[in-house]
Amino acid sequence: MPGAIDHDRISELIEPVVTDKGYDVEELSVVATGPENLVKLVVDRDGGASLDELAELSRSISVILDGTDEETGAQHEDVFAALPTYTLEVTSPGVDRPLTQPRHWRRAAGRKVVVDLVADPPERLAGRIGVLDEDQSGVALVTRTSKGFATTRVALASVRKAFVQVDFGEPGAAELEVCGLDPEQIEARRKGNK
Repeated sequence: MPGAIDHDRISELIEPVVTDKGYDVEELSVVATGPENLVKLVVDRDGGASLDELAELSRSISVILDGTDEETGAQHEDVFAALPTYTLEVTSPGVDRPLTQPRHWRRAAGRKVVVDLVADPPERLAGRIGVLDEDQSGVALVTRTSKGFATTRVALASVRKAFVQVDFGEPGAAELEVCGLDPEQIEARRKGNK
C-alpha cells in the first residue's frame, strides 16, 4: 500500500515547474488507489495547451516526482517515500469546469455559458462570454437578438455558479468579435485550437 501522502510537499515541488512554464494550477489531487498513488494535476493558461505541450509538462513534473532536481540532477531525500509508485495525469480543465476566478472567464471568452445569479427570485442567464472588466469585477454576456447582438454586464460577485456549455454550433466571426476576440483568436477558434 502507498505510504502517507504529503499533498502540501507535492504541491510545493511541482507548482514552480508549472508556473515557470506559464500555467496556473487549477487543481491538484493525490489519491491512494490500491498499490499506487494517482497524482492528478489540472492546469490552464491563456491560449490553452496542446496535447504535446501537456505531455512536455508531464515529463518535467515526472522528473520532480521521481526525486530529481531538474536543473541540478540532485536527488531529493525525503520527497517521495510516500510515492513509491504513482501515475501522473496532467490535464486541462474540461468544459464542465465551473467559472470561479476572473482568469477562467477571460480564458473562456467567446464560449457559451449558463450563469446562475444570486438573486431573489433566482435568475439564470445564457449567452457567450464577452470582455472581462478591466478591474475584473464583471464580464459582458453577449446574446443574439433580432437586430444583432446585445451585451449585458454581469457582476462576478453576483454569480452563484457558471459553467461553460458544449457548443454544437460554430459562432460567426462577428459574434466572436463582439465577445472581444481578435482576428488571430477567432482563427484559432475556427481551427479548434482554443
